[in-house]
Amino acid sequence: MGLLDRLEDEYVDVSSRRVTARELFELVAGAVFFVFVAGALTYSLLGGTAALVVVAILAVVFSVTIVSQAYWTRTGRADYEE
Repeated sequence: MGLLDRLEDEYVDVSSRRVTARELFELVAGAVFFVFVAGALTYSLLGGTAALVVVAILAVVFSVTIVSQAYWTRTGRADYEE
């Protein structure tokens, strides 16, 4: 199982039920770490401008993910229970 498959499985697992504050914090910490590593790798391979673009795109994607997870944490996901 690849890294993206594991991330997808974790996202679906977290999305399918109410998460705890700890799980939400882990999601934020993992997102920050992922963006940092991706930015550093891109900087070393392609330069500063490309790294800024990658970091910006990933920051937007993870921000939307984290906000949606926080929302579902607060409200629950009744549609998964059906």
